[in-house]
Amino acid sequence: MSYEHTSKAPTSKNGKTKKPVSCVKRFRYITRTKEYANHKDHAEKVEFVKSGNMPSFAENRPDLFWEAAELYERKNGRTATSIVLALPKELTPEQRIELTEKIIEQFCNKFNFPYTAAIHNHKSAISGQDQPHLHLMFSERALDEFDRTAEQFFKRYNDKNPENGGARKVTADFRGDGTDLVDQLRAEAEVLINESLEEYAPTKIMMIKGIEVEVPSVVSCLNHRDYNKLHGTDLKAVPMIPKSLLHLDPNLTFDDDEKNREYQQKLAEREALIQKVQEIRDHNNMELYCQYYYAALQKQNEAKKQQQQDIERVSASDLAYRLDLITYQATADKVKQIRQLAALQDDKNINYIEAIEHKASLLNDVLMKENRKEVSALVNEIYKHDLETIQQHCDGRSMSYDEKRISERLNERISTIEHILDRSTRTEQKVENTRNDDDYSNDFRL
Repeated sequence: MSYEHTSKAPTSKNGKTKKPVSCVKRFRYITRTKEYANHKDHAEKVEFVKSGNMPSFAENRPDLFWEAAELYERKNGRTATSIVLALPKELTPEQRIELTEKIIEQFCNKFNFPYTAAIHNHKSAISGQDQPHLHLMFSERALDEFDRTAEQFFKRYNDKNPENGGARKVTADFRGDGTDLVDQLRAEAEVLINESLEEYAPTKIMMIKGIEVEVPSVVSCLNHRDYNKLHGTDLKAVPMIPKSLLHLDPNLTFDDDEKNREYQQKLAEREALIQKVQEIRDHNNMELYCQYYYAALQKQNEAKKQQQQDIERVSASDLAYRLDLITYQATADKVKQIRQLAALQDDKNINYIEAIEHKASLLNDVLMKENRKEVSALVNEIYKHDLETIQQHCDGRSMSYDEKRISERLNERISTIEHILDRSTRTEQKVENTRNDDDYSNDFRL
């Protein structure tokens, strides 16, 4: 937030005296009226304009108030106080207007200050994102119950007979804020902005090291040094790029070679500064949101791992197809139904448990008719696959009654088949060893 005064007093800088800053021109600039109606910056949009607490001579004509301030305010006196405040781009235009009304209430209506406010929005020359901001100018001469002419309004205040003097100036010193005023205003703006963000946009998406990270939408009025002291971070100051460089046209060329070289040097300087700003912003974002970045990184890695597992995992249809290849014609009808159910069980529009349960019953029938080791092994693999499917469906929640029931049945069948397969394997090994003994015996007899 910037805070400054317009005054009838000339300013001096580097030994040069400048004309006083005009509150009338400031008013016309922020409202885009008179000479600023066709301002060269067409890319900047005026989203909202409002004036309030105007005395009777300027009712519905705030331009008359600011013209009177410049004309009748005492010599070297302040004609207006101006604030420029960045507004959150995460809020909609309507929500920004609502926030602005609250800021006006806090900064102006509280003291009956005549004011003019305008919300401007333009695209960032660096990121291309919206840059909404509030222009708020107000007079410290508070409106009271006395009706005054334009000339009288800006005269010295008469403490004994207020109706005979000008409007009282409710300055920071008069309010007791003194030198802490700017910090106080920034702190008050921080509270109001964060309240709006909490209500309408509690989080925002940021790109950090190539990853979209959801982080809290919170602003701070502290500068980077004070923020670092309070939170132990290592934020760096972001340099300001001069407008003369920022708004250069990269397609502009000159007939003069020397001018072209100078212009290209400026463009190179501009790009170097933009890159530096982006690097510092990336650094600061990492400092502010590192915990959210690492959480998002872990989530991304887990998603990639799961995706790879899904790719590598054999589908229910593939297993059913393999069963079709090794079974006999006698069970063809049942295997056909198994293949149909395998294709259906991944359909989100059907009850997958019913498909698995029906399939398990058919698999049991096939197993009973074709009591062969290769068929048993494949049926066992299908049972395990379906059990894993149920567990994946229940990830993060408790199993339903039907899911528990079919899971128990599948576990029992898996245990039975593995017991039979293990017994069959031991028998085969025993027979094989016997044959070897006989061969040795025969060799010995020879």
